[in-house]
Amino acid sequence: MKHLLHLAAIAALALPAAAGAETFRNIIGDAANIQRDAEKLSRDLKQKALDETQVKQDISALNQDVAKLKQDVTELDGKLGQMTEAQKKDWDLVKTKAELLTIFAARKQTLMDSGEFRKNRSMLRAHADGIAKRAAMLQQTANKLDK
Repeated sequence: MKHLLHLAAIAALALPAAAGAETFRNIIGDAANIQRDAEKLSRDLKQKALDETQVKQDISALNQDVAKLKQDVTELDGKLGQMTEAQKKDWDLVKTKAELLTIFAARKQTLMDSGEFRKNRSMLRAHADGIAKRAAMLQQTANKLDK
């Protein structure tokens, strides 16, 4: 009987962990997609022959990936149970980095919609580079929790 209770307790702990592991991988994948989109946006903004339509598509793709990341973080936040202090600290970092990516993506959209797109080109590119770096940092932090 004692053995069965022990197995039941392990199974109960494993189910949220399995669901969480898949969502952690989703978060890591979302961050990789954001990094890819931001790097592409930065390259497109660097071109001499600036294609405004392509830049708008890049920003749209970036915004979609950021929205997916935010959704995955929110979904996982409700599933997390027992965590060590170090895990809680890393999880708080994941949430903070995801929120920063959301803010930067919104700012990028504002700059694009301002009507002075060409004037803000260097600022847009700097934001894209910053988003790519933060997405890479988010991947590292989420990887620590996915172990």
